[in-house]
Amino acid sequence: QGKSKDRCVSLSAFSYTTGYTIVRRIAEADIVRLRKYEIPIKRVARRLCLDPALIAGIISQESRAGLLLDNGWDQGRHRYGLMQLGGQQQHLYGLWDSEEHIHQGSTVLVLAINDVRARHPTWTWDRQLR
Repeated sequence: QGKSKDRCVSLSAFSYTTGYTIVRRIAEADIVRLRKYEIPIKRVARRLCLDPALIAGIISQESRAGLLLDNGWDQGRHRYGLMQLGGQQQHLYGLWDSEEHIHQGSTVLVLAINDVRARHPTWTWDRQLR
């Protein structure tokens, strides 16, 4: 969509890492639940220049697409939402499975990636994403 590759985060960058196969298998098991969030994931991905598969993979890993949650919370009630946001420094907004909350979690991801890229500009793209 006209955006440069270095500004966008793609799941293909993870294809060389050891855990990719495991992440993919778990996401495939969660695909039915993930379909419920397909439209909001794609909208957020488009706005933040992320690969939708990356967002879906994180949702699958963190909450099994909501399966592991109790009204949006993890068992210890420390993390909230599909992407399992939490911590005292973070103001959580939106319902746990809303597009707004997916956007918040994805924004946290983008900020973290940008921070690693700024601190380690000589690292390869794959290493920065790990």
